[in-house]
Amino acid sequence: MKRINVKSKYFTYPVFIGSRILQFLPDLLKKHKLNKNVFIVIDENVEKIYGREIKKLVSSWANRSTIFILKASERSKSLTTLKKIYTALADNEFGRDTLLLSVGGGITGDVAGYCAATYMRGVQLVHVPTTLLASVDSSIGGKTGVNFYNRKNLIGSFYQPHFVLIDTNFLQTLPAAELRSGTGEIIKYAFLSNKDFCEYILQNFNKLLSLNSKVLKKVISESVLIKAGVVGQDEKETGLRKILNFGHTFAHAFESQSGYKIKHGEAVVGGITAALYLSHKLKFFNDEKLESYLKFLSLYKLPSAIKKANNNIILELMCLDKKKRGDRIKFVLLKDIGNLVIDAEIEKKEVLYALEKMKNFNSL
Repeated sequence: MKRINVKSKYFTYPVFIGSRILQFLPDLLKKHKLNKNVFIVIDENVEKIYGREIKKLVSSWANRSTIFILKASERSKSLTTLKKIYTALADNEFGRDTLLLSVGGGITGDVAGYCAATYMRGVQLVHVPTTLLASVDSSIGGKTGVNFYNRKNLIGSFYQPHFVLIDTNFLQTLPAAELRSGTGEIIKYAFLSNKDFCEYILQNFNKLLSLNSKVLKKVISESVLIKAGVVGQDEKETGLRKILNFGHTFAHAFESQSGYKIKHGEAVVGGITAALYLSHKLKFFNDEKLESYLKFLSLYKLPSAIKKANNNIILELMCLDKKKRGDRIKFVLLKDIGNLVIDAEIEKKEVLYALEKMKNFNSL
C-alpha cells in the first residue's frame, strides 16, 4: 500500500493507493482516531456490488452507521440532493461527532464533501473513490460543491478529507466509458507535468484502459503526486492551483450545454484540444509542437455531442463561468509541457476560432 501525503497550509492528510486495500479501512479509521458515528454516502452502482462488504467493514469498527444511496448522475449534484442528505443526517440524529464516508465517483465525492463541510459547520470526512477520474483528481485537494442554475459547481467550498483510500480493485467493475472518462483528467496531468510522463501515457494508453496493474498504479500515483504538489502550494486556487483548470473553462460549458450528458473526462479532452488551438493561435508554440500535442490527443475520440455543440451557446456559457472577472473570460493555456499561462484573457473571436478547430480535429 503506497502512501502520499497532501500538505496544505493548515492540514495534512494521507492518500493510500493499492489493490484490495479496502479491507484496511477499519484499521485506518481507528489509527486516525476518527468518529465512530458513521454516515455513508454511496454511489448506487457501487452499493449494488460492494454495499454489503462496506457496511460490514464499517460496522466492525463503528458504534453506529447509516447509509445514504446516491443516484450516479450529474443531476444529483443539486440543492435537492443536499436537502435529502441533511434531512437523513438530522432524522438519524447525527451530530458534530459524525464521520461522513464518501464511497463513489466524483459526483458522490463532491456532494458528500460539501455536506461534510456544511453540516453542523463541518464534520469529519473520508473519501473512498471508486472511479478512475475520482481516484486521480476529484478526491484529492478538497474541492466540493454542487451545480446550480445550469452552472457547474457554482455552489461549493474547500474542505479537506482526513484521508483518501484508493483501492484500484474498484476499477475492475467500471464500464469502459467511465474508464475513458478518467483518462481525460490523466491526459490533463500529462500536460501539466513533464515530457516523460506524457511519453509514458502515450506508450501505455491501451494498457491503462485494460487496467494493467503496474501501469494503473504508476499513473494514479503520479497524478496524485502532481495534484498534491499543486494543492500544497495553493490550497484555495489563488494562483498556481489554477493550472488544474487546463481545458476546464471549455469543458464545463460543454457539459452544461449537453445537459450533463457528456462525461466530465470527455469534456476535459475536448477542452484541452480547444485550449491547445487557442494557445497556438496566440503563438505560444509553433506548428511542430501543435502537431505533437494533437498526436497525443488523437488517442481519444471526442463524443459527437461536443462536435455538434452550438459555438455561440458554448461562448455564452463560458461568459457565466465562475472564474470570469468582469466581462473577461479567463483561460489556462499552454506554452510547453509543464509550462502554463493562467488567467489569460482572450477575445471572443479567438475562442470561437478554437472551438471550430477543435470540432474539425479527431474525426476518427
